[in-house]
Amino acid sequence: MTGSLDGITVIEVGVFLAAPFATAQLADLGARVIKVESSEARDPVRATGPFVGGVSSTFLRLNRNKEAVELDLKSDAGREGFLRLAAAADVVVENLRPGAMRRLGLGPDELLARNPGLVYASASGWGLDIMAQARSGLMSVTGDPGAGPAKVGVPICDLTCGLYVALAVTAALRHRDRTGEGQHVDVSLLESGVSLAIWEAGQYFATGEPGERHGTAHQSQAPYQAVRTADGWITVGAITPNTWAAFTKALGREDLYHDPRYESSTSRLELRGELIPDIERTTRRHTTADLVTTLVAAGVPCAPISDHTEVFTDEHLTERGFFWDTEHPAAGQVRQLGSPMRFSRTPTRRDTAGPDFGEHTGKVLAEFAPKHAADPGDDLLVELDDDVLTVTFNRPGSRNALTFAMYERLYAACEQADADPAVRALVLRGSGDKAFVAGTDIRQFADFRTGQDGVDYEASIARVVDRLEAVRKPTVAVVHGACTGGGLALAAACDLRVADTSARFGVPIARTLGNCLSANTISLLMGHAGPGPTLDLLLRGRLLDAADAERAGLLTELVPPDELDQAVDRVLTDLRRGAPLTQWAAKEIARRMRRRLLVPDEDVVSAVFGSEDFALGVRSFLAREKPDWTGR
Repeated sequence: MTGSLDGITVIEVGVFLAAPFATAQLADLGARVIKVESSEARDPVRATGPFVGGVSSTFLRLNRNKEAVELDLKSDAGREGFLRLAAAADVVVENLRPGAMRRLGLGPDELLARNPGLVYASASGWGLDIMAQARSGLMSVTGDPGAGPAKVGVPICDLTCGLYVALAVTAALRHRDRTGEGQHVDVSLLESGVSLAIWEAGQYFATGEPGERHGTAHQSQAPYQAVRTADGWITVGAITPNTWAAFTKALGREDLYHDPRYESSTSRLELRGELIPDIERTTRRHTTADLVTTLVAAGVPCAPISDHTEVFTDEHLTERGFFWDTEHPAAGQVRQLGSPMRFSRTPTRRDTAGPDFGEHTGKVLAEFAPKHAADPGDDLLVELDDDVLTVTFNRPGSRNALTFAMYERLYAACEQADADPAVRALVLRGSGDKAFVAGTDIRQFADFRTGQDGVDYEASIARVVDRLEAVRKPTVAVVHGACTGGGLALAAACDLRVADTSARFGVPIARTLGNCLSANTISLLMGHAGPGPTLDLLLRGRLLDAADAERAGLLTELVPPDELDQAVDRVLTDLRRGAPLTQWAAKEIARRMRRRLLVPDEDVVSAVFGSEDFALGVRSFLAREKPDWTGR
């Protein structure tokens, strides 16, 4: 299962906490996060102890699930490398000094001009977390009454700013998906701190009075605070009539309940100075564990005040799987904090500890390097000619049957089409004179052993088909010869299909392999041809000639073989005249309508791919024999 943000690429230029914490949340949600540092300006957290195996323990946890790239953004080569990353990315997150990225020529205006769909997020501030805590008013209400101001025990402004950045990025991506527009998102450290003053704002704007320090106590309710026990502290929230009654009864202090001075929460708040010491005369005669047990049984909200030794070994958190472990080559086993976000369909990511400095530089820069001219011997050719990106399936001796690697390279080509603003259309075609694509290479199924193998295979294909369908630019399948199985799924995922009279369409698996299609592929076919013709194709395993396919609604245009290229040129000319956002909107609405048809199918796919018939079908196909189906 993939995360909610699978397929989203985030570039981080972050130091200390706000930006790295924001991107950690995005990485947890499935985004690919690439952390950019220079040798002269590494994230200072790398040098912050304690160290395990020579590596910062904090860095390993704050930068989980990320890749690390070394780029000197002050050099021409480093800036060019960063621009390539940003041109292909969905999000850039930075928290350098205000104006630093603009001075480098890498500010939001420059990057959005190159990549109009980019979300550029800045976590801005004017100092460290303690300065933001001070100016935001948080320190004025933190600490004991009569004592000096206190800092919140964790860097609350940094962390809150990071959470707001992550939320703002997901909202901006939602807008980008609807409209195609990127934007600059700015989140202030100071404003993040001020935004937490909900109770204080309610008081000030109502009465003109600022908040005060109350220690562990609530601003406007009592008893709602920590009280002493025989061996420590517990927190209690007995502020409603029911919980106040239950609290006093559980303590054996019904006298407090019947005392008219403490009849309401307001009066208890006004007399808190004498009420809490009176309560503590009772609670200090009991241990923390006994009090918690008694009060929980009575339905009174309460909790022990735990230190982090107790928290990080907590039985409840451990049983819920909140903590998770990963291996690091120098630090060994690294225990990570889990994400509090739990999803039933798209679980949060749990992959790696924080990366070593520059660990992924070579791999990432090679991936995002300018595309070299395709080698004619490649199985899949990707070539940009003017404003058209053409993918050619190049295995003519195997009727262009797809390997798993070719599917992945097609996925990358879809990413390239969206990342390059010069591309107006993506074209898919097959080489040779026999096929567009004659399905998946069956030899790859010989290693399948269980139904789960089939589920995983169909999920991997659905990932590629979905990405092709979601390409923001118009897509055209140019069909000559066989367009069958997975080839038909790819053609159906394209917006337009131009074919010549040699084309043949079908999914002959009922006669050959004995496997099945996923709901994803079947819904694509039904969207073009309707349920009846789709079932006719699947149940009878027959092939449609080009004329039948046109009548069934599978084709946009049908021409003689010698006119195919001219027909494609006409279609591309029409597409170039169109408004890109209008074209994207039509594609996106149609895609959303189609996806509403999807139903759970893993049980069906598993049953078929795990069957004796499928194993027999693969063996028979490879041996060029006719299978003798058993129905098992």
